[in-house]
Amino acid sequence: MSILFSQVTLNDSNEECEFLMSGIPREADDMSGWTAYENFMEGVEDESEVAVHVEAYLYGGGETVRATPEEVAYMYSRITNNPNFLSDRCDNIEDVYFTIPWSQDELFGQDFVEL
Repeated sequence: MSILFSQVTLNDSNEECEFLMSGIPREADDMSGWTAYENFMEGVEDESEVAVHVEAYLYGGGETVRATPEEVAYMYSRITNNPNFLSDRCDNIEDVYFTIPWSQDELFGQDFVEL
């Protein structure tokens, strides 16, 4: 069984964040619910654009399955113990780039009205 997970780098004009997650995110909604993503986006200032770089990896062989949150945590511990873990033990299968336009007034395309 191959575990599918991604290393995601978020970057706006002020900050950068790197984290692991399950699957291959291709848009902002794909990262919803991941704490590192949510925390980073809370700190993004008005009228910004967040650059996203995704490096998708497979660990293991055979049928591919999306990593569970526990497996993502295990991959993180492996990387912490061996900084070369991704290049030595995993296969980089894809790189994805996209941007997230950000505005506090139009949070992910949803208009919010102040009362």
